[in-house]
Amino acid sequence: MSIVPFLSSRVRNLIAQPAGLTAYRRAIRVIALLWAAVAAYGWTRLAGYAGALPDGIDWSARLAMCLQLTAGTAVMIFLADALDEHGLGFGYGALIFYALGFIEGEVHRIGGYLATTPSIEALYKPIAFALAFTIGLTMASVAVLLAVRRIPSPFEEERKRRGTVDIRLLTSGVLRPPTFAFALMAFPALIANFYVQTNPQLASWFSFNWGPYANIGWLDVIYLVVEATLVALLAVVVTAMDVRIMPPPPPTYPYFGRLAVLAGLFLAIAVVAVPVANHYLTKAAGALIPVSGVDVLIVVAVILAVVRAIEGYKTSPPMTASPTGLP
Repeated sequence: MSIVPFLSSRVRNLIAQPAGLTAYRRAIRVIALLWAAVAAYGWTRLAGYAGALPDGIDWSARLAMCLQLTAGTAVMIFLADALDEHGLGFGYGALIFYALGFIEGEVHRIGGYLATTPSIEALYKPIAFALAFTIGLTMASVAVLLAVRRIPSPFEEERKRRGTVDIRLLTSGVLRPPTFAFALMAFPALIANFYVQTNPQLASWFSFNWGPYANIGWLDVIYLVVEATLVALLAVVVTAMDVRIMPPPPPTYPYFGRLAVLAGLFLAIAVVAVPVANHYLTKAAGALIPVSGVDVLIVVAVILAVVRAIEGYKTSPPMTASPTGLP
C-alpha cells in the first residue's frame, strides 16, 4: 500500500485531503483483514501438512480456525489504533506491537540456549560475540537514524529565521528497502517450490543452496552481493517514491539523492554484512547465535520515534517515510 501513492496520482491527491486519508487508511485495514483471512487458511493447510492438525478436518472446523486467527488480527488492529497520541502509543501502537515481538523472541531464544546447552561456559564466547554485534549495530543505528544533513533553507522567510533546514540521512526508513529486497531474493525459491511435484530436484536445490549459508561458496558470495546491492538500490527507489508523494523544494533534490545512496550503503551493511559476520564468528566460537540486522533497526527506530514523540518533537514526513514518522 505504501507503493500505491507513488504509482497513482489519483491516490496521491486523495491522501492529500483529511477525508481522503481517512478513507485510504480504512481501505488498508479492510485489505489487512482480507489478507489475514487468506493467510489463516494457508496456515491451516501448512499445519495439516506438518501434522499439527488432525487429518481430514471438515470445512466448518477449518473455517472456525480461520475466523479465530482473523479475529485476532482485528483485535491487534483495534489495540494499535487505540494507542494513539492520547494514549501510550503516541501514534505508533502498531509498530510498538511489531517491534516488541522481536525483543520477546530474542529473550526466549537466548533463554533456550542457556536451558539446553550441556555447558554454560561454552556459551560465554558466542554470546559475547552476539552481544558485541548487537550493541555495536544498535549504537550505529541510533547515530544514523538521528543523523541529518543541514543545508541552507530554500525558503526566504525560514532562511531569515533559522538559516538552515535538516534532511534526514535515512529518508528511506529501515523497513521497506530490506523487506522489498528479501521478497525479491526469495522469489526464485518460491517459484521453484511450485514445481515440487514435477521437478523435486529443482525445488530441493533451491531450498538447500539459494541462501547466504549454502554449501556452495561461490553461490553464497553471489547471493550476498546481489542481496546487498538490492537493499542499497531499493533505498534509493523508496526515497524517490517518498519525494514524489510529498515533493520537497526543487533545490533540495540533489541532497536527497546523495543521502539515499549513503543510507542504502548503511542498510546493506546492517542487514547483510553484519548478520553474516556474526554467523561465522559465533559458529567458530562454538555455538551459532544469529543476529538480525533488520530486527535491531526496527526496534531502534520504533523506540526513537516514541521517545521523540514523548519529548514533543514534531515532524511532517511523507506518509510512508521514516524514522521520525514510520520506520
